[in-house]
Amino acid sequence: MWDLKDKLVVITGATNGIGKAAALEMAKHGPRMLLTFRNQGLADNLSLELQAVNPNLKLDFLYCDFSSQESIRGCAAEILALQQQIDVLVNNAGVVNTAYRETLEGIENTFAVNHLGYFLLTNLILEQMLGDEETRIINVSSAAHSFVKKINWPDINFKDNFGMGVTAYGHSKLANLLFTRYLATKLSTSNVTVNAIHPGGVNTALGNQNKAVFGTILKVLLKPFFRSPFKGAASIVYLATKDNDGVTGEYFVDCKEAKSSSYSKDLGEAQRLWELSEELVHQQFTL
Repeated sequence: MWDLKDKLVVITGATNGIGKAAALEMAKHGPRMLLTFRNQGLADNLSLELQAVNPNLKLDFLYCDFSSQESIRGCAAEILALQQQIDVLVNNAGVVNTAYRETLEGIENTFAVNHLGYFLLTNLILEQMLGDEETRIINVSSAAHSFVKKINWPDINFKDNFGMGVTAYGHSKLANLLFTRYLATKLSTSNVTVNAIHPGGVNTALGNQNKAVFGTILKVLLKPFFRSPFKGAASIVYLATKDNDGVTGEYFVDCKEAKSSSYSKDLGEAQRLWELSEELVHQQFTL
């Protein structure tokens, strides 16, 4: 088992559901934890729970609204200001929308938070993961990626076909896998591993703003996968603590490598998504 003691673990969207469960489990291993939040009350409650798990835990919280590129950049700047190697980055912050919404940048909210949030934060803080010691990036995707066959290039925002938001959500989770695969390829000569997980249909606050409607839809579509947040977080904890076996660019379900859609492995499409993402965040990243 990889020793997390005193290592810096960054988890986004850590105040409820999967992120919270992962934080509570990893706290037992004694890392330094840096957790992002949007709700101060939830952050305060989690702080108390984490201190109960490990009274000696080194813990910090950072506010970040992943629907705002400005907020993500501010959060990244605070992380970089620590001037400490990031050993584990868990990209978990996510959203579900059943009505069409755009961010201030004019990007459909689901895609902006669930994909561009991962893409932008990771690239902004990646310099703190590129060193002689191994580091790990874990992206929370979903079996919902199979709801769509490919990236919707003609209408990336689903402005003309948003419906109840299920397709847009699956689309964002497919983007997570393409991002994982392409980033792993770009970092193949480094000491960074990049993998994605499917947590299952977990009872979280992900879709609270649309809970009644989307909750019903999600339960029907992902009924075989429903489990507690702690079971949903198990693959995150596994990837954060397992001995290094060099596996990167893969998709894990229940702590095991699993198959994802064939399209999610298309590096040509992954590169195209990377380049589009750079355009949408108005910044190019050279690795």
